[in-house]
Amino acid sequence: MAAGIPEQTIVELGAGSEWRFELEADENIAIRVLSPDPVFINSCELPPTTWYPLYRHLKSSLYASKPARIEVSPTFPASQYTSTSTTQHQLLNLHLALERVRILAKRASNDGVSGVRGPRVMILGPPSSGKSTVVKNLVNLALGTGMGWTPGVVGLDPSSPTNLIPGTLSLSTPALPLPTHHLAQPLGSPPTSIPSNTLSADVPTVGWWLGGLEPTNRNAEVWKVLVSAMAQKWRDRCEKDKLAMTSGLFVDTSSAFANPLLGTKKDDPKARYTLVAQAIEAFEIDTILVIGHEKLHIDLSRLPAIQSRNLNIIRIAKSGGVVDLDETYRETAHSFMVRTYFYGEPSLTKEMTGLVGKMVGMDGGLNPYSFQIGWETLVVLRVGEENAAPSSALPLGSSRTLSPTKLTRVDPSGPAHVVRLLNTVLAIVAVSSEDRIIPEKHALKAEADAQVKAEAEEAEDGQGEDGGRVEAELVEEEDMEEVPYREEIGTREVLGFIVITGIDPQKKKYTVLSPSPGKLPSTVAIAGSIEWVDSA
Repeated sequence: MAAGIPEQTIVELGAGSEWRFELEADENIAIRVLSPDPVFINSCELPPTTWYPLYRHLKSSLYASKPARIEVSPTFPASQYTSTSTTQHQLLNLHLALERVRILAKRASNDGVSGVRGPRVMILGPPSSGKSTVVKNLVNLALGTGMGWTPGVVGLDPSSPTNLIPGTLSLSTPALPLPTHHLAQPLGSPPTSIPSNTLSADVPTVGWWLGGLEPTNRNAEVWKVLVSAMAQKWRDRCEKDKLAMTSGLFVDTSSAFANPLLGTKKDDPKARYTLVAQAIEAFEIDTILVIGHEKLHIDLSRLPAIQSRNLNIIRIAKSGGVVDLDETYRETAHSFMVRTYFYGEPSLTKEMTGLVGKMVGMDGGLNPYSFQIGWETLVVLRVGEENAAPSSALPLGSSRTLSPTKLTRVDPSGPAHVVRLLNTVLAIVAVSSEDRIIPEKHALKAEADAQVKAEAEEAEDGQGEDGGRVEAELVEEEDMEEVPYREEIGTREVLGFIVITGIDPQKKKYTVLSPSPGKLPSTVAIAGSIEWVDSA
């Protein structure tokens, strides 16, 4: 083949078969359907005779219910195969059952019956079982019926966030079928500051910041607060929107939910699946899908919280196309997700732009903004008891009781904090005047302050300016250690995210990367354990 001419390959798909592919780091391809019958990617129909880009590292499959022909260019994936073993029929049967519930709920709502709602489904499974893929298929099947459904999608997997960046829990309401182009935002991208096309699937999204990649026993209490806040947000939405109520809800969960001891407290060691039970109760789940895990299916069916609610527990087979992901791949995916949030979707490669024919419209790139902000201006906090000093540091025989959502202010002047904050992703949260508090003073501290103030007043005539300056310095030093906000701000909805890309100890300034230019919507940020270095 002549140099510069893209290689084009035809893939023949039989009825009810899948073409599965795993793109490597240097593979970017485009596909288009040449046959009249539809071809689907995660139950989203590909536009006929139109190039559809698929970017590097993506692992997915195309499904054809009838014989079909697909053209692949400008290169052919090294890892690809065709299979007739598919779970698409089982997913379609599930969709039809859920659709019946939605239709009956809508009819009852139109007849004036209150309290009726669509199906609320939670998907559980071990790592690399295809949970997010199942959710995406069921959501796309619902959106593709033409009934105008707007199902809610809850992302309870911070290691593989559905809409935002790693460390986030999200609630979104897609209205159009969700495309599949790359690793980031598998369940639709949040709205951006630039106009988008209809295939970009900009989805209204609300996010909450966990700051970690999975729920653990250490952050379990913070997790419960976040889940309760998300559930309340969804209830508020359903009270105002009957269509959302009847459209139903899909909950994508973390693989850590398969651990029966997750969230178990010392005072109740026999409790099992604590976080699962809390999410079921909070979102009023009526159907649970368990992917390829027989023991998990049996354990859940015996769970008192599930038996008392008379839930439907359905075990579905794990797709043969699911790929076991290693830690290196997950780190690559996390980095790509953060980069996509700031820089937008990847642009078409030179080889793709040279293809003859129509190309699916893609969103343009974003232009993030880098600037400096003072340490005293940007208040960085951490949430959770694990950020406080250990109990072993307390005097012998003493004890303490800390709130699980306790806020700890980060003082960047210490060398250890400088290292911990560099390249850290921060979640910006909104604060109001009502959120400010006056820190409670200990008795000894208050007495000492009163004495210092009295001495300063006595010496006011001779050295008033110096005394005032000393007092101001003491107040400033005290303020840097105190958290002047209520704990609730640490678990509320986030406004967006920034990254600390540089720290100047001499000038006492951060260099931050923001997704858009202009003033930050808030100068209070929550730090976690998520870091990102732009290596692209």
